Amino acid sequence: AVTVDGTALANGLITVEVDPSDGTFSIDGHGGLGHIVDDGDAGDTYNWSPPHNDVSVGGPASVSVATVETGPVRARVAVDAVYRLPLHIDDQTRVGEVDMAVRTVVELRAGEDFVRVATMLDNQARDHRMRVGFPLPSPTDHSEAECAFTVVRRGLDAAGGPTERPMSTFPSRRFVRAGGLTVAHEGLLEYELCAIADGRSHRLGLTLLRCTGMLSQGPMTTRPLPAGPEIPLEGAQQQGRQTFRYAVRLGDGDPYELVEAAFVPLQVATGAGSGSVPGDGQHLSVTGAEVSALYRDAGALHLRVFNPTDIEVTVTVDGRRGW
Repeated sequence: AVTVDGTALANGLITVEVDPSDGTFSIDGHGGLGHIVDDGDAGDTYNWSPPHNDVSVGGPASVSVATVETGPVRARVAVDAVYRLPLHIDDQTRVGEVDMAVRTVVELRAGEDFVRVATMLDNQARDHRMRVGFPLPSPTDHSEAECAFTVVRRGLDAAGGPTERPMSTFPSRRFVRAGGLTVAHEGLLEYELCAIADGRSHRLGLTLLRCTGMLSQGPMTTRPLPAGPEIPLEGAQQQGRQTFRYAVRLGDGDPYELVEAAFVPLQVATGAGSGSVPGDGQHLSVTGAEVSALYRDAGALHLRVFNPTDIEVTVTVDGRRGW
């Protein structure tokens, strides 16, 4: 069962504690997780680009922490913080001021060795990038992130050229892991290994918001020429209510299992009452590879699998036969 002691949540597998001073959280004593930082973005939808006169906001102006659920199956702690952000960028300078209320809910469930996090906000600021940071348990020189049907290993350096400054921000589809920490998330997000010292990264940054008003433009700090049409955009400013969900786990567990546990909910249906099935069991068992699709067509069951590693594997489908 999940138990609550102040702002500490425990379930016998991990202990999660929220710091009431800044709203960050720790897992088994490894703290500083979930630290939100906001800086300016004078770029476009292709590239982030800092303004010449940037203002970085590294913490909330105010924060309050309250326990909203106490278990025994699920416990939650809500962090309500206010970030005082510049309103927009004018002539390469962040100007104005707006208070952004950010609610972050930290959740622990019985039987799970990871923490679920949901961050909700009403974005009224423009021309900015908001990232959430995670100090790494072990400094590292590489990351591993899911891409289409594979896991891509990347170092600290990025490719560049005469028309584009190298930038070590990369795409992540559903999960990224580095230095003994895995972050699973919804959809396709941007991440970066930050805080580089002695050839190793000490921090993982995950982009929640990147708000810009141009499809492409130039020159910019990070790129001298436009990458596409110089067209103003409003939707790319991401104004209004936004919700971001992710899960954090320490250690070297299977990231695909983490993604499915966190973001593929169990479906419940009520039957018509005919027939009988046992109280528990499994109708389909697939081992050896990851499942990408399972569907019925013309009475046949179609199963698609893929191997995200560079090691040959054998796929076993117990109790089934076919082509």
